Amino acid sequence: MARRKEGRRRRVAILLLAMLFAAGGGAWMLLPHEAAAYESRRFDESKAVTSSQLIESSHAADRSQTRENLADGSWDTGETIDANDLTLLHADNPVVRALIDGRDLNATPQGFDPDHDSGDDGSGYPYGQCTWWAYKRRHELGLPVGSRMGDAKDWTDAAQRLGYWTDSTPRRGDIAVFRPDQRGASPVYGHVAIVENVNPDGSVAISESNVKGLGVVTTRTMDADTAHGLQYIHY
Repeated sequence: MARRKEGRRRRVAILLLAMLFAAGGGAWMLLPHEAAAYESRRFDESKAVTSSQLIESSHAADRSQTRENLADGSWDTGETIDANDLTLLHADNPVVRALIDGRDLNATPQGFDPDHDSGDDGSGYPYGQCTWWAYKRRHELGLPVGSRMGDAKDWTDAAQRLGYWTDSTPRRGDIAVFRPDQRGASPVYGHVAIVENVNPDGSVAISESNVKGLGVVTTRTMDADTAHGLQYIHY
Protein backbone atom coordinates (compact mmCIF):
# COMPACT_ATOMS: atom_id res chain seq x y z
CA MET A 1 0.00 0.00 0.00
CA ALA A 2 2.80 2.34 0.94
CA ARG A 3 4.58 1.49 -2.29
CA ARG A 4 1.48 2.32 -4.34
CA LYS A 5 1.17 5.74 -2.71
CA GLU A 6 4.87 6.39 -3.26
CA GLY A 7 4.56 5.41 -6.91
CA ARG A 8 1.53 7.61 -7.33
CA ARG A 9 3.39 10.58 -5.81
CA ARG A 10 6.30 10.01 -8.18
CA ARG A 11 4.00 9.88 -11.20
CA VAL A 12 2.29 13.11 -10.07
CA ALA A 13 5.67 14.73 -9.49
CA ILE A 14 6.89 13.63 -12.92
CA LEU A 15 3.66 14.87 -14.50
CA LEU A 16 4.03 18.27 -12.76
CA LEU A 17 7.63 18.55 -13.87
CA ALA A 18 6.61 17.70 -17.41
CA MET A 19 3.89 20.35 -17.33
CA LEU A 20 6.30 22.95 -15.95
CA PHE A 21 8.86 22.10 -18.59
CA ALA A 22 6.26 22.29 -21.32
CA ALA A 23 5.05 25.67 -20.06
CA GLY A 24 8.60 27.00 -19.84
CA GLY A 25 9.48 25.73 -23.28
CA GLY A 26 6.36 27.31 -24.80
CA ALA A 27 7.19 30.66 -23.26
CA TRP A 28 10.74 30.41 -24.58
CA MET A 29 9.44 29.59 -28.07
CA LEU A 30 7.26 32.70 -28.01
CA LEU A 31 10.18 35.08 -27.43
CA PRO A 32 11.55 35.25 -31.02
CA HIS A 33 8.05 35.73 -32.43
CA GLU A 34 7.30 38.65 -30.10
CA ALA A 35 10.68 40.25 -30.88
CA ALA A 36 9.99 40.01 -34.61
CA ALA A 37 6.55 41.55 -34.19
CA TYR A 38 8.04 44.50 -32.29
CA GLU A 39 10.71 44.99 -34.96
CA SER A 40 8.08 45.24 -37.70
CA ARG A 41 6.24 47.99 -35.80
CA ARG A 42 9.30 50.24 -35.33
CA PHE A 43 8.81 53.88 -36.43
CA ASP A 44 10.09 54.43 -39.99
CA GLU A 45 10.75 58.18 -40.43
CA SER A 46 11.26 57.83 -44.16
CA LYS A 47 7.67 56.68 -44.57
CA ALA A 48 6.08 58.95 -41.98
CA VAL A 49 3.40 61.40 -43.05
CA THR A 50 4.36 64.94 -42.03
CA SER A 51 1.92 67.30 -40.39
CA SER A 52 1.91 69.52 -43.49
CA GLN A 53 1.06 66.53 -45.68
CA LEU A 54 -1.69 65.55 -43.35
CA ILE A 55 -3.13 69.08 -43.34
CA GLU A 56 -2.86 69.24 -47.11
CA SER A 57 -4.64 65.93 -47.41
CA SER A 58 -7.42 67.00 -45.10
CA HIS A 59 -7.87 70.24 -47.02
CA ALA A 60 -8.03 68.34 -50.27
CA ALA A 61 -10.73 66.14 -48.81
CA ASP A 62 -12.67 69.17 -47.65
CA ARG A 63 -12.46 70.78 -51.09
CA SER A 64 -13.61 67.59 -52.74
CA GLN A 65 -16.54 67.34 -50.39
CA THR A 66 -17.45 70.94 -51.03
CA ARG A 67 -17.46 70.34 -54.76
CA GLU A 68 -19.77 67.39 -54.28
CA ASN A 69 -22.15 69.47 -52.20
CA LEU A 70 -22.28 72.18 -54.86
CA ALA A 71 -22.67 69.80 -57.76
CA ASP A 72 -26.42 70.31 -57.97
CA GLY A 73 -26.33 72.71 -60.92
CA SER A 74 -27.51 75.66 -58.86
CA TRP A 75 -24.35 77.62 -59.74
CA ASP A 76 -24.75 77.19 -63.50
CA THR A 77 -26.10 80.47 -64.88
CA GLY A 78 -25.59 79.51 -68.49
CA GLU A 79 -23.17 82.42 -68.96
CA THR A 80 -19.57 82.16 -70.09
CA ILE A 81 -16.61 84.29 -69.01
CA ASP A 82 -14.66 86.10 -71.70
CA ALA A 83 -10.95 86.21 -70.83
CA ASN A 84 -10.89 89.78 -72.12
CA ASP A 85 -13.26 90.78 -69.31
CA LEU A 86 -10.62 89.74 -66.78
CA THR A 87 -8.13 92.31 -68.08
CA LEU A 88 -7.61 94.86 -65.34
CA LEU A 89 -7.07 97.61 -67.92
CA HIS A 90 -8.88 96.81 -71.14
CA ALA A 91 -7.60 97.77 -74.58
CA ASP A 92 -9.23 97.11 -77.93
CA ASN A 93 -5.83 96.83 -79.60
CA PRO A 94 -4.67 93.25 -78.90
CA VAL A 95 -0.98 94.19 -78.92
CA VAL A 96 -1.56 96.98 -76.41
CA ARG A 97 -3.73 94.68 -74.31
CA ALA A 98 -0.96 92.08 -74.20
CA LEU A 99 1.63 94.68 -73.23
CA ILE A 100 -0.56 96.02 -70.43
CA ASP A 101 -1.32 92.60 -69.04
CA GLY A 102 2.16 91.16 -69.38
CA ARG A 103 4.47 94.09 -68.89
CA ASP A 104 3.06 97.51 -68.09
CA LEU A 105 0.01 97.13 -65.84
CA ASN A 106 1.71 98.60 -62.78
CA ALA A 107 3.50 101.30 -64.77
CA THR A 108 0.69 102.96 -66.71
CA PRO A 109 -0.36 106.41 -65.45
CA GLN A 110 -3.42 106.69 -63.25
CA GLY A 111 -6.50 107.29 -65.36
CA PHE A 112 -4.77 106.20 -68.56
CA ASP A 113 -7.20 105.18 -71.32
CA PRO A 114 -5.63 102.64 -73.71
CA ASP A 115 -8.52 103.20 -76.12
CA HIS A 116 -7.79 106.89 -76.66
CA ASP A 117 -7.95 108.37 -80.16
CA SER A 118 -4.86 107.15 -82.02
CA GLY A 119 -5.01 109.93 -84.57
CA ASP A 120 -4.38 107.45 -87.34
CA ASP A 121 -6.11 108.11 -90.66
CA GLY A 122 -3.33 106.96 -92.97
CA SER A 123 0.28 108.05 -93.31
CA GLY A 124 0.75 111.76 -93.75
CA TYR A 125 4.56 111.73 -93.73
CA PRO A 126 6.93 112.22 -96.69
CA TYR A 127 8.59 109.03 -97.91
CA GLY A 128 11.97 108.27 -96.43
CA GLN A 129 11.86 110.73 -93.55
CA CYS A 130 12.33 109.61 -89.95
CA THR A 131 8.62 110.27 -89.32
CA TRP A 132 7.69 108.07 -92.30
CA TRP A 133 9.69 105.17 -90.86
CA ALA A 134 8.31 105.62 -87.35
CA TYR A 135 4.75 105.49 -88.70
CA LYS A 136 5.51 102.47 -90.91
CA ARG A 137 7.36 100.52 -88.23
CA ARG A 138 4.68 101.07 -85.61
CA HIS A 139 2.13 99.62 -88.01
CA GLU A 140 4.38 96.61 -88.53
CA LEU A 141 4.45 96.14 -84.76
CA GLY A 142 0.66 96.50 -84.45
CA LEU A 143 0.99 99.58 -82.24
CA PRO A 144 -0.97 102.84 -82.57
CA VAL A 145 0.55 105.95 -84.13
CA GLY A 146 -0.86 109.27 -85.30
CA SER A 147 -0.91 110.30 -88.95
CA ARG A 148 -0.33 114.04 -88.58
CA MET A 149 1.79 114.62 -85.53
CA GLY A 150 3.95 117.28 -87.17
CA ASP A 151 7.71 117.49 -87.22
CA ALA A 152 9.63 114.93 -85.18
CA LYS A 153 10.30 117.44 -82.40
CA ASP A 154 6.54 117.92 -81.97
CA TRP A 155 5.60 114.25 -81.60
CA THR A 156 5.65 114.06 -77.81
CA ASP A 157 3.29 117.02 -77.41
CA ALA A 158 1.01 115.79 -80.19
CA ALA A 159 0.91 112.30 -78.66
CA GLN A 160 0.03 113.66 -75.23
CA ARG A 161 -2.86 115.67 -76.68
CA LEU A 162 -4.25 112.47 -78.21
CA GLY A 163 -3.93 110.62 -74.89
CA TYR A 164 -0.81 108.54 -75.51
CA TRP A 165 1.28 107.46 -72.55
CA THR A 166 4.67 109.17 -72.72
CA ASP A 167 7.67 109.38 -70.38
CA SER A 168 11.45 109.06 -70.37
CA THR A 169 11.62 105.28 -69.84
CA PRO A 170 12.33 103.26 -73.01
CA ARG A 171 10.34 100.14 -73.76
CA ARG A 172 10.48 97.88 -76.76
CA GLY A 173 8.30 99.18 -79.59
CA ASP A 174 8.28 102.79 -78.34
CA ILE A 175 8.76 105.87 -80.47
CA ALA A 176 11.92 107.64 -79.31
CA VAL A 177 11.73 111.42 -79.72
CA PHE A 178 14.88 113.55 -80.08
CA ARG A 179 14.75 117.29 -79.54
CA PRO A 180 16.43 119.52 -82.15
CA ASP A 181 20.19 119.04 -82.07
CA GLN A 182 19.88 116.33 -79.44
CA ARG A 183 22.38 113.57 -80.11
CA GLY A 184 22.82 114.45 -83.76
CA ALA A 185 19.17 115.18 -84.52
CA SER A 186 18.23 117.88 -87.02
CA PRO A 187 18.60 121.32 -85.43
CA VAL A 188 15.30 122.32 -87.04
CA TYR A 189 13.04 119.24 -87.06
CA GLY A 190 14.40 116.97 -84.36
CA HIS A 191 14.23 113.21 -84.93
CA VAL A 192 12.16 110.11 -84.17
CA ALA A 193 13.14 106.44 -84.12
CA ILE A 194 11.73 103.11 -82.95
CA VAL A 195 13.01 101.20 -79.92
CA GLU A 196 13.84 97.71 -81.13
CA ASN A 197 15.26 96.42 -77.87
CA VAL A 198 16.19 97.48 -74.35
CA ASN A 199 19.32 95.63 -73.23
CA PRO A 200 20.09 94.44 -69.69
CA ASP A 201 22.74 97.14 -69.27
CA GLY A 202 20.20 99.86 -70.06
CA SER A 203 21.44 100.55 -73.56
CA VAL A 204 18.78 100.83 -76.25
CA ALA A 205 18.82 99.55 -79.84
CA ILE A 206 16.82 101.71 -82.25
CA SER A 207 15.88 101.64 -85.91
CA GLU A 208 15.58 104.90 -87.85
CA SER A 209 15.43 106.40 -91.31
CA ASN A 210 17.20 109.28 -93.05
CA VAL A 211 20.30 109.27 -90.86
CA LYS A 212 22.40 107.99 -93.77
CA GLY A 213 20.13 109.04 -96.60
CA LEU A 214 16.47 109.44 -97.50
CA GLY A 215 14.65 106.13 -97.08
CA VAL A 216 17.76 104.38 -95.76
CA VAL A 217 16.76 102.52 -92.60
CA THR A 218 19.61 101.88 -90.19
CA THR A 219 20.06 100.70 -86.62
CA ARG A 220 22.29 101.77 -83.76
CA THR A 221 22.64 101.26 -80.03
CA MET A 222 22.59 104.15 -77.60
CA ASP A 223 24.16 103.88 -74.16
CA ALA A 224 21.90 104.06 -71.11
CA ASP A 225 22.63 107.72 -70.34
CA THR A 226 21.81 108.79 -73.87
CA ALA A 227 18.69 106.63 -74.02
CA HIS A 228 17.25 108.00 -70.80
CA GLY A 229 17.70 111.55 -72.01
CA LEU A 230 15.03 111.07 -74.69
CA GLN A 231 11.23 111.08 -74.57
CA TYR A 232 9.26 107.93 -75.44
CA ILE A 233 5.76 107.46 -76.82
CA HIS A 234 4.40 104.12 -75.67
CA TYR A 235 0.83 103.65 -76.86
